[in-house]
This record gives sequence, C-alpha cells and structure tokens, in this order.
Amino acid sequence: MTCQRGPTPGRRIGCRADFISVAAIRTRLGLFLLIGLGCMAVGCATPPLGPAFEPAPAPRDHRARIYLYRSDSPGSLASVQLRIDGLEVGRMRNHEYETLELATGGHRLQAGLRGFGLLAWGWNEHRFDLKSGETVYLEISVRLTARSAPATRELEIAGRQSGSASENVFIIRRTPTEALSKLELMTRLFGSRATTD
Repeated sequence: MTCQRGPTPGRRIGCRADFISVAAIRTRLGLFLLIGLGCMAVGCATPPLGPAFEPAPAPRDHRARIYLYRSDSPGSLASVQLRIDGLEVGRMRNHEYETLELATGGHRLQAGLRGFGLLAWGWNEHRFDLKSGETVYLEISVRLTARSAPATRELEIAGRQSGSASENVFIIRRTPTEALSKLELMTRLFGSRATTD
C-alpha cells in the first residue's frame, strides 16, 4: 500500500490500494474449496485396490470359514467398519470381500457405516453360529431407506427418531450360489487387519 503521511502521526491520506480485492479473495477461496471437494469425491470413488477374488481353502478341523462381502445397489461412497467378536476386520467399500477362518460356535458381526470417513451414520449387528467344516456367506449392503418426513425435513441419523431418509447397513446370509456369483466380480479387502485365529 502506498500512502502519504498526514499532519497527524499515524494518519494517512491519499492511500492507493496495492492489494487483492475482497471479491478476488472470495473467488480464489471458492475455487480452492471446489477443487478440494472434487479431490475428496474422486478419492472416495476410487475402485477397490485389493487382489481379485480367489476361493479360500476349506476350513481346518473344528473350524469354519466365513465370507463377508459388500454389494450395494445403487453403490454408496461410504465405507463400512467391520468387527467380529470385537476385533476389527477393516473398512469395507462396495465390491470388496474378506474371508476368515473362525472357531466353531457363536460369533457377533458388527457393521458401522462411516460416511466420507467422518461420523458413523448407520449400524447393524448380526449374531451367527458356525459348525465345523461349514462355510457361511454374509452379504453387507448399504441402502438409503426412506420413511414419512416430519415437518422439519431433517435427515435421519441412526439412533435418532425423526427424519425422512437414512443410509443404513444391512447384513443378509446368502446361499453359496447367490454369493459366489457376486464374489467372482469382487476384490479382497485392501489392508485387512483380520486374523484367522
């Protein structure tokens, strides 16, 4: 900024602005925000990174095998956090699968929906029993469900009683024929923390 000094100390007269206008700052900030949101959307929409489907070997004695796979229609960008018996399996995106060899007996699968990696929006829990030598297929899907909207038109978050729409996690046990036709097109969960013990 170029200014002439006035007769009073600290007072300036005849200033010429050598700075960017407020409108230019807003335009650049808006452009930066749009580029950032675009990068986030592209990052969330990238295809799964793991290896292509490959059938796992039959379970060992006194063990069972479970396949967890995600099949959304239409697809959701949100990832699903999976836990079995309180141990983290990983975050599963659409068209990913994981297979585990587990001990026989009762187990608990927890699936929590994470929208854009921020807050858990939907959740579900499924209890199941495994028999020795058995292979079980559990399909996980994320769907937008609707119900009559209140006057406020608020978006429903899981656990909240009001709202008009909610993205929720569904867990469905499938037959081998149903599951294998979908699994053939999937990739294994990338960076899985799952163990088979």
